[in-house]
Amino acid sequence: MVANIEIKSLSFTYPDTEAPALSDINVRIQKGQFIVLFGASGSGKSTLLRLLKKEIQPYGKVTGEIKVNGVNVDQEGTPAIGYVFQDPENQVVADEVLHELVFGLENIGMKTNEMRNKVAEMVHFFGIESLLHRKTHELSGGQKQQVNLASVLLMQPSILLLDEPTAQLDPVSAKEFLNILVQLNEEFGITIVLAEHRLDEVISIADKVVMMDKGKIVEQGHAKSVLSQLWNTSNRPFIPSIPAFALSVDEQEEVGELPLTVKDGRSWLDHFTFTFQTKNQLVQPLGEEILKAKNLHYQYSKESMVLKDLNLSLRKGEVYALLGGNGTGKSTLLKILAGVLKPLHGKVYLNQKVQSYKGDFDWVRKVGYLPQNLKPFFIQDSVELELQATRVQFGITDPARLEQLLEIFDIAHLLYRHPYDLSGGELQKAALACLLLREPELLILDEPTKGLDAVSKEHLAALLTELRKQNITILFSTHDVEFAARYATRCGMLFQGQITAEDEPTKFFAGNFFYTTMIQRLFRHEKDNLILTLEEAVTRCVQNEVSY
Repeated sequence: MVANIEIKSLSFTYPDTEAPALSDINVRIQKGQFIVLFGASGSGKSTLLRLLKKEIQPYGKVTGEIKVNGVNVDQEGTPAIGYVFQDPENQVVADEVLHELVFGLENIGMKTNEMRNKVAEMVHFFGIESLLHRKTHELSGGQKQQVNLASVLLMQPSILLLDEPTAQLDPVSAKEFLNILVQLNEEFGITIVLAEHRLDEVISIADKVVMMDKGKIVEQGHAKSVLSQLWNTSNRPFIPSIPAFALSVDEQEEVGELPLTVKDGRSWLDHFTFTFQTKNQLVQPLGEEILKAKNLHYQYSKESMVLKDLNLSLRKGEVYALLGGNGTGKSTLLKILAGVLKPLHGKVYLNQKVQSYKGDFDWVRKVGYLPQNLKPFFIQDSVELELQATRVQFGITDPARLEQLLEIFDIAHLLYRHPYDLSGGELQKAALACLLLREPELLILDEPTKGLDAVSKEHLAALLTELRKQNITILFSTHDVEFAARYATRCGMLFQGQITAEDEPTKFFAGNFFYTTMIQRLFRHEKDNLILTLEEAVTRCVQNEVSY
């Protein structure tokens, strides 16, 4: 059988670099398969995906071959290939959602009636009727990603390539998005190649998984086989929570059929008897109030209020995770707190000093803000020049501080690269290094784990923990429930313009259906269902008997 996609001995090197971005890649993908690519940031996933679509292939030296339906990818006659970018900003071309949807269809000269029919069908399928006449720059990152996928599918591709499409989606939207991909794959026979870091939800729907590291394929095959192979290697952090728990229960015994889903995990648990150890409640002392937002209101143009009478208080040394659906106003709130946007009503206080929104440099020094869209964050031609400019602007004279950050984020090899040439994860780490170079009192991070692989998240968590020891306050918005459950001291839910719920992670996530962790879903029917993380599960569940 001819492979839908066949890659033989593929290597690729970017200009002005010595190390290849891809080295000796060999993959066969059959028609209608669902493939999941994963691995560290900068391992070559995005480069490989872009090489599969000739219109966006990166410039550089290529050896080996890529064939689609037996035809070289650079030749005419290859099937339509759709591509959803890692950063939705890179894909949007029109100023209004409706214009964005019809842009591709207009370019191929489709008749108006046929175009209207296809757009109406796709809009209903995605449930984005309310967005049709919205300006694209007003959409949240997750909403843009949904519009991007709808625009691509209107072109009816037979192969769909997606580069971390759920990175900016909330848990509910991410689940819906993945369900759409499964439907496209199973009912319409579209071959799907998905690069993803958040593997908990996608690993079970893959026909085949491919792990990349430093431009090479280190493992490929069925998910259960690959994950078992990774357990005793340095790549263990990439294993999702439920199979990782199963492999952790008793490394010396056979765990039986490795579970990948919550349903499989519950069936697997029936073969074991556990004793739940009492959880030690550690009370984390917090300092005085550092930031206070009082009665904030904000709206864009003629739309309804995004924020309405919102109040928030942060204390020194806490790590606050802000959660909520796409478009609920998380990024808007963070921009107001950072001084980027001015509220229509209400005030923001830092150390009891009110924000004037008149370019207060002292506020900028004390409050470090990392936006969701990182491209405008960088104004220099290389990472090194950006770091140097930050040192000059904020009067940083200690060279050891920079060296420490380069080591923490492992970005010394990226110093001479242009920021726009970096992967999403590499860009995130470079931006964080620039931000922390200032030594702010308050860190405001908009989706800081977006684009980061499992190992990089652990490094970020270690850094945030160290910063907290230095009494630095951290506020971050996130769709990564697993990260929030592990490392936040307090979580808040933004809904209908207000923070409607706040609590420490164990109580905040307990009983939730979607805004909770995979481990909590696994144990939700147990007597003690307040187990959120893999670490808690392994520590508190003492195995008494194995029936395999």
